[in-house]
Amino acid sequence: MINYYKILGLENYASITDVKTAYKKLIKQYHPDVSEDPDAEEMTKYLNHAKEFLGDQLSKEDYDRQLKIAFLVETDRLKRQPKKSKSTKNSYWNSLTVDQRKSRLEEARKIKIKEKYEKSLSVFPLGYRLIGIVIFLIWGLQLMYNNYFLDYTAFAYTRAVLGYFIFGSTLAVSASEIYTYLTTKSLHQTIKFNYERLIAISFVLLFTMGIFSISLLNYSRKSYLLKNDYQLTSAKVDFARSSLDRLIITYEIGQVEYTKRVDVIYNDIIKLSGDRVVLKYASVNPLICEVVIKSDSVVNETLNFQD
Repeated sequence: MINYYKILGLENYASITDVKTAYKKLIKQYHPDVSEDPDAEEMTKYLNHAKEFLGDQLSKEDYDRQLKIAFLVETDRLKRQPKKSKSTKNSYWNSLTVDQRKSRLEEARKIKIKEKYEKSLSVFPLGYRLIGIVIFLIWGLQLMYNNYFLDYTAFAYTRAVLGYFIFGSTLAVSASEIYTYLTTKSLHQTIKFNYERLIAISFVLLFTMGIFSISLLNYSRKSYLLKNDYQLTSAKVDFARSSLDRLIITYEIGQVEYTKRVDVIYNDIIKLSGDRVVLKYASVNPLICEVVIKSDSVVNETLNFQD
C-alpha cells in the first residue's frame, strides 16, 4: 500500500490542513511546467493521488483505516519472521565505522527528543509557552529593578535573589525550547551553524546584559533623584558593625526605620554630634540614599543656610 503521507513528507494521519499545505508546497516544486526534474511528471501524479485520498474528511478517514490495517498486517508479518540473533545484530553494529555509529546514536537521540517535544506540545502549546516566557522574564526583571536598593536587614534581599533566579531560569527554559526546536528541525534539514554553541553564548550574553541593564538603570535613577528630588536627614552610625570605609547607618523617615550599608570613608563625610551624620535620600524611595561628603557643595550651602 502506498503511504501518501510519506510522499507529502508528513507524519502518518496528519491533519487535512497539513496535507493541503504540503501538497501546495510540493506541487509548486515538482509540477512539469516549472520543474526540470526527470521524475517531475511521476511525482506530480503521486501528489495528485495524495490530494485525492487525503484532501477531504471522508476519503481521508477511509484511507487512514486502510493504512492502519496495512500497518497491523505488516507488524504481524514481522513478528512471525525468525528473530535475528544477537550475534547478527552485533556484526551489523561492528561493521559500522566510528563516525557511522556516532551518526546512528545521534539520530536516535534526536528522534527521542522530537517525540517528547511533540507530545509535550499537545499538552502545552507553543503559543502559551512563549507568553509564559515573556511574562516570567518581565517579572524577573521587575523584581530585580524594584529591589535593587536594599535595606540592610530587609526581606528585599530574598525578593532580589528571587528576581535573579526567575530571570535566569526563564532564560534557561527559553534556551531549552530553542535547542529542542532546532534539534527536531535538524532531522529533516541540515542546519549550517553550530546552534548548540550559539544558544549557550546567547544565554550567557542575555543574562549578563539583563543584570548590567538593571544596574545601569538604577545607577541613573539614583543619580537623578539624589540631584533633583532629595531630602536631608540625620542618620546614626552603628560603629560596632562599621569600618573606616563601610558604615552601617540607621535613620527614620515617616515613622519607618531604615538600616543601610554605605561604602564611604568616615573621615570624608559631614559629621554631627552623637555619632550622627548627614544623609541625603530620594523623596520617592528613602532606600535610595547616600551619606553626604564634605565636598558636596550644594548640600553644604543648604546646611549653612539652615544654620
